[in-house]
Amino acid sequence: MAILGFSIYSFLNRKTDGCHVKLPGHVPGEFYNATDLAFSKNQDTVYYDQQHFSGYVFALYPNNDTAFVFGYLNGLLEGRIRRWYPNKQIAEDRFYIQGGKEGVHKGWWENGKPKFEYHFANNEFEGLATEWFNTGKLFRLLNYKQGHEAGSEKIWWDNGRIRANYVMVNGQKFGLSGQKLCINNVTKISVK
Repeated sequence: MAILGFSIYSFLNRKTDGCHVKLPGHVPGEFYNATDLAFSKNQDTVYYDQQHFSGYVFALYPNNDTAFVFGYLNGLLEGRIRRWYPNKQIAEDRFYIQGGKEGVHKGWWENGKPKFEYHFANNEFEGLATEWFNTGKLFRLLNYKQGHEAGSEKIWWDNGRIRANYVMVNGQKFGLSGQKLCINNVTKISVK
């Protein structure tokens, strides 16, 4: 148990790209079924018996396999949350600090192929965001800086052909955006 605790601490306390990874707060190890009628929610805050909830909420499929497990601290998502498909394939693996998205968020299609991988810092997209079609082919590669698109961006059709290929510089898009241009038919009037 001590080795597992040290491993988790080491993993969560590592530095990446010179940035310190944030540690989640301590979520009490109590588990509650999501069907419990004492739960209520107001926007992003979860309550239990009208008090901010701290602990884990889970749901089960009819066959008693786990559908999801979410951790909460003072009513807000905290730590690692996971969802599964009914076929036991993991659907999502995400990380939260005080209700805000942090670190790497991954998703998979029901067939096990990757669906998305996003990176967050302070509840904003940061770095590469990748999405795939359920066939495993790339759908989008987008780069973010402090929640805004920045740098090279690419989007593909499901047949593998490029749909958009552009660069974002200071909020401006340069290149093929993949959008149709709307052109008004205007009759030219010559002035003599």
